Amino acid sequence: MRLIQLSDTHVSARHGMFGANVAATEAWLRQNTPELIVQTGDLAMDGAGDPADLDAAAAWHAGLGVPVRAVPGNHDVGDTAAIKPTQTVDDARLAAWRGRFGQDWWAEDRGGWRLIGLDAMLLGTGHAEEERQFAWLAATLDTDAPVAVFLHKPLFIDQADEGPRGYWTVTPTPRRRLLDLFAGARVRLIASGHLHIYRDAVFDGIRHVWGPSAAFVCGDSQEPELGGSRRLGLVEHVFSADSVESRFIRPDGLVDHTIEPHLDVLYPRPDRT
Repeated sequence: MRLIQLSDTHVSARHGMFGANVAATEAWLRQNTPELIVQTGDLAMDGAGDPADLDAAAAWHAGLGVPVRAVPGNHDVGDTAAIKPTQTVDDARLAAWRGRFGQDWWAEDRGGWRLIGLDAMLLGTGHAEEERQFAWLAATLDTDAPVAVFLHKPLFIDQADEGPRGYWTVTPTPRRRLLDLFAGARVRLIASGHLHIYRDAVFDGIRHVWGPSAAFVCGDSQEPELGGSRRLGLVEHVFSADSVESRFIRPDGLVDHTIEPHLDVLYPRPDRT
């Protein structure tokens, strides 16, 4: 089984400064059709604030002509109140996502594997859906098949027991709950987006892949300690009986534009993050 992990397309109804990169990504996908695309969040530039961006993102992904499973990012449904007080995850934003992309957490059995999509943006919110997702996940991990997990925010940067990393990762308490659940299951891959960085590493026998953005990279506004390759691209995952091989792919025509020159237009203060 071969799937493509696409992430952080940031499709917008109003802003077109990264449109050429998204178009180059689409051209590559049409020429190299995968069995499935898994989108690891931030489909829209400002879907949490502008439903038109969610509509534009939904139309673009539907137009690829390939099955797409997606999980939401912070720019799609918001974040915790501590990180994004002006755009917290709430019932209205979840409903807006679900009305366009389906359930924000999901499972699909394909190619002898169980693929699981998680809504990372619920983690640490205290929203009732957070506990519903944890209960669902515990039951869904009860399988003899190897498991690949997809979510927007990475669980950590350097080590599983590290402290909070603010905006960049899942916070320690829900992270620990997830890792405890994964330890009792056949999880082989955890793939995330959010950092606009490509990285591939193994921790405690589980492969962690940080998927790059298809729209823009982050420059001096991002912590240098996050590491990884700051280049636009995609990730190809090829699954065999009990293992997965992952590789970075750079479609022709991508330009590594940085976000910083456009921040005041795209995300005016106080909605900067």
